[in-house]
Formats: sequence, C-alpha cells, structure tokens
Amino acid sequence: SPFGPPAAAAAAAPACALPATSAADNGLAIEGVLRRGEEATLRRVLALRDVPAIAARLTLRSFDGPYCPAFDTLRPVLGPPDSAPRLRLVGNLPLLAGQLLRFDVAMPDWPAQLTVSYFMSNGEVAHLAAAAHPAGATVRLGEPRMGFPGWDVSEPFGTDLMVALVSDGPLFATARPDIEPQQAYIAALAEALGRARASGRRVLARPMIIDTAPR
Repeated sequence: SPFGPPAAAAAAAPACALPATSAADNGLAIEGVLRRGEEATLRRVLALRDVPAIAARLTLRSFDGPYCPAFDTLRPVLGPPDSAPRLRLVGNLPLLAGQLLRFDVAMPDWPAQLTVSYFMSNGEVAHLAAAAHPAGATVRLGEPRMGFPGWDVSEPFGTDLMVALVSDGPLFATARPDIEPQQAYIAALAEALGRARASGRRVLARPMIIDTAPR
C-alpha cells in the first residue's frame, strides 16, 4: 500500500495522542484520541508525506486532561481501527450531572478478559470492569441492577478518558483498587503488559473520550 510509511509517521507524530491507523490502496484511516491542538500537527505530517486530505479518513476526539503519561504504555497495544474491542456509548455526549455512564463493548473473536478503566481529570483512575467474556460477545456495562445504582456523572466535569483492554486471561494477578492515582495504575499496567508480552498473550486497547458537564 502506498500509505504504509505515512501511516506510521502519522501515528508517531503527535506528542500526546493514541492514533490507530490502517492503510489500504484507497486511503488511510486514522482514529483515536489526542490532546486538544494536536490534530493540526497530525494534518501537517500527512501533508508533508504527500497524503491527500481526501485520502485520509480522520476520526479523532480531542481532550483536555492529564492523560498523556498513559499513552506510551498503551500505544503498543492499541488495536487497529474497526477492530475489537469496540466501544459504543449509550446516549449522547456530553453526559450531564446525574446521568448514567452506560456503554457496550464488542469483544474480539476469541475468549478474552475485559478490563475497563476510567481516567479522570483530577488525576485518578476508576476501575469499572474486570471479567472474562466469550468470543464475539457484546457486553453492556453500567446498567443499574439490584445492588448497583449505576455510574452517575458528577464533578469534576470536563473530558475524561475511558480505556477498554481485552487480553488472554487477566492482566493483573490481584484486583486493582476501585479508585487509585493515575501514576500508580500506569506503573502497574506497564508491568502487566510486559508480563503479557513475555508470555505471548494477546492484548488490545481501545480509548474513548467521555465529555461531562453540569446541568
């Protein structure tokens, strides 16, 4: 494909981004999340590599938040566009104070452990899910049920980052705290991904920006 080298360059260009790329003869698809203002950098790189604007399909969500330190850890396991895990929000953004965070996760075509973590603008990470699911399943998370009122939106408002990871078996030997500092989680995740890589286990990640706002 003529878009191979530009695809690699595009993925590496923004300093704070998680762009997944796929290339074909008819164009280049780039989807992911990036710090507000980085999209212009990405477009400049594509232009310098002679990728016509009409040939690049960009599906990018921008954020303001302290999430850049997580990206070096997540980038090696970022899944290509249109591959599992796929995330679909129930409802529309922004989510307003008091509304519930609900979403579907499309699992890969192999049995996998699903780990969902929610990075907040205050520098903390909430862990929403860690469970095994069958191949090809679509998992709905966040629906209220007996003993679980749901995840309702509250302060701090802004742009949050949700990350779904699917893996061969659990990533962590023991459960993570419900909420922990981002720095602690990134360190633990880097170790877990290193162990998975050393043992040949598959891991794929998918980020999603969640905008929240007061009513």
